Amino acid sequence: MSILRLTHRIGVATPSVMTVTQTTDGYPAKRRRTRRRLLRAGLTRLADQGPAGMSAGGIASAAGVATGTFYNHFPTVEDFYAALAQDVVRGIEIGQTILTDIENDPAVRVAIGALQLLRMADADPAAASAFVTLVASRPDFRGRVRALISDAIIDGVEADRFDVKAGNASTDAILGAVLQSMRSVILGEATYVEAMSVASLMLRLLGVVPGQIESIIERAVSVTAEADL
Repeated sequence: MSILRLTHRIGVATPSVMTVTQTTDGYPAKRRRTRRRLLRAGLTRLADQGPAGMSAGGIASAAGVATGTFYNHFPTVEDFYAALAQDVVRGIEIGQTILTDIENDPAVRVAIGALQLLRMADADPAAASAFVTLVASRPDFRGRVRALISDAIIDGVEADRFDVKAGNASTDAILGAVLQSMRSVILGEATYVEAMSVASLMLRLLGVVPGQIESIIERAVSVTAEADL
């Protein structure tokens, strides 16, 4: 399942705890739908206005509900912001787990991750803009994204696919390349057509043998299509 699809299903990644009796009258299902509407509205508002636009009234209005309904789901705007970040990063973590299950080569997995993020920037600029903003504005979110990248690099080093020292420098180099490329696509300065060039750059940064890069990217494109990622 792609990152793009997971962001479209925002609000599902962190299920609510409920009793058996609560599930029989339909109320929890309605509550979950409202929560998803609020989170999706917040995602769009974050993309359009940044953290300053995260007000209870503004998010509720964008979701088509009353401000009181917002507070029925989230005690404060900060709680909402934290829940939004949690759902987005959890979706990415789920996607990473699925990817690990279907592809053994860590170099191919890195290429697929780059292709998916740039496809999100092209197909869903609001979700991509929110992702970029969350990385910049929330240390907890940025830390979890960096951890995912770091783990991917370590996997590649241990498999002798990457000739680079795993650590902050390599992690930040990859994260920086991804974010800059996403911004370029969001702003219309680049297109998804250039995604394979970005994936190639990332593999070079990780010390992949130049003669192997083309076949790695071809494999990444093939896996993405076959698995409908």
